[in-house]
Amino acid sequence: MNNRKLFQLRISDIDSAAQISQQWATHTVSILDTDYAKGLLGVVESSFYNQRLPQPSPGLLLHRCYFDDVTPEDNFELNVATLEDIEAILQFTAKLTVAHKLLVHCGAGISRSTAVACGILCQYGLLPKEAIEMVYLLRKGACPNEHIIALMDEALNLKGSLSTYLKFSKPV
Repeated sequence: MNNRKLFQLRISDIDSAAQISQQWATHTVSILDTDYAKGLLGVVESSFYNQRLPQPSPGLLLHRCYFDDVTPEDNFELNVATLEDIEAILQFTAKLTVAHKLLVHCGAGISRSTAVACGILCQYGLLPKEAIEMVYLLRKGACPNEHIIALMDEALNLKGSLSTYLKFSKPV
C-alpha cells in the first residue's frame, strides 16, 4: 500500500456530519439531496434538515454539492452527479495536507460519500485498489455509487481502473 502521508479522512451520514464537522474537521464535503429527493424521502420541514447540516465556521472550509444517489440508468426524476460536480469537489480538495482533516458525508454515508472519498484518495496518489480498500475499512457497509466512481475515473484520467476494481472488490 502507498506509504505517503495523507490527510485524515472520515466518512459519515448526515446525522453525524454536523458534530464531526464542527468538532473535528478542517474541511467538509457535504453531498446533499436535491429538494425533489427530500420530498420523496418525506423530509418536509427544511429547517429540520438544515439544522442537521455542517455550517460554515471559523477554521472550517465547507463545500456543498447537490446531487442524488442515482445513476443515469435509474428511471427517477432526480439529479445525477455530473463531471462538473466531481471536478468542483476535486478542486476543493486539491490542496489538502497531512495537517488537514477531511469529512465527506452524504445522507446515509454509504454510497455517494464513499465514492467521492475513493476519488479523493486517488487524487492523492493511492491506486484505485488501495483507495477502495481504505474506504471499505473506514466505512462499514460502504457501497460506492458506480456512476460517481465512473466520473472520478474520467476526472482523474484513471482510464476506468477505479470502476473496474470496484466491480471485483468486496467489502472487508
